[in-house]
Amino acid sequence: MHRHCLALALTLLPALPATAQYWEFGDWRVFVEVQETSEHTSHTCTALTGGDGSPSLSLSVYDLDAGPPDDYPKPTLHESAIRGHATLVQNGQAVGFVFDQQAAFYGIANGYFDAEGFAHAKAAPRWQDTVNMLLWMKAGQSIDIRTVQPYGPGQPIMQASLSGFTAAYGKMMDECGFSIELPSPSQ
Repeated sequence: MHRHCLALALTLLPALPATAQYWEFGDWRVFVEVQETSEHTSHTCTALTGGDGSPSLSLSVYDLDAGPPDDYPKPTLHESAIRGHATLVQNGQAVGFVFDQQAAFYGIANGYFDAEGFAHAKAAPRWQDTVNMLLWMKAGQSIDIRTVQPYGPGQPIMQASLSGFTAAYGKMMDECGFSIELPSPSQ
């Protein structure tokens, strides 16, 4: 009887707390969150630069989702503002991701307020540009992220070094069980 009660109790337990692992590669950090349930163990793997009160650029994969070659992680700008203040990037605004002043990719920002009233904004490249943007992130030196203005240079949001990105991308993908290979650039 005790054995059956223990087995039943173990199957009805909520998910165990998540654990995390952390690595640094140049200007990039990799976080792997491990979540264990009675059915499976899953991993969320994230590569990140910036943050600590400033905008950040990150990519995430979840090992139970589809991955390459069907789906690649999108580099995503994240911005938050203190309560009562707006983010630099506004909802619906165009954002440019410029690599070494040689290539640019564009996205549209999604701005919102969380339950506590803090403003947030996210922007990622168009889905069809994801692979080419990842190739530029591996080959480039820096990325300049700015708003796009019709008749002006736009407002700078963040500039980030790409030093360590290739190693961080490889670690993130490896930890979640995905290939680190990227296809050739799209024409």
